[in-house]
Amino acid sequence: MSAPSHITNYDLFLELYDCIRNSSNIKEVLKEHGGSNFYIPSYKTTERNNDIIEAYKEGMSIKQLRREYDLSETQIYTITKEVREPSLF
Repeated sequence: MSAPSHITNYDLFLELYDCIRNSSNIKEVLKEHGGSNFYIPSYKTTERNNDIIEAYKEGMSIKQLRREYDLSETQIYTITKEVREPSLF
């Protein structure tokens, strides 16, 4: 028996985004999501770290990433840790 999955604010945002993008009728969007309160996640908390990891995999150095994203080397090391030091478990 698997644990129930949790729906995050990001999941809700993606659903709304897809609904708006794929809908040719604003009434459909309003019927589905009208009156809802949505938190729109920031780039920093959703995609930035993924972009940093991809750039690291493509060969950018820690120092280049630090300058590109205006972060400390420690922050870059923390973000890229999973691809630099794969877990044995």
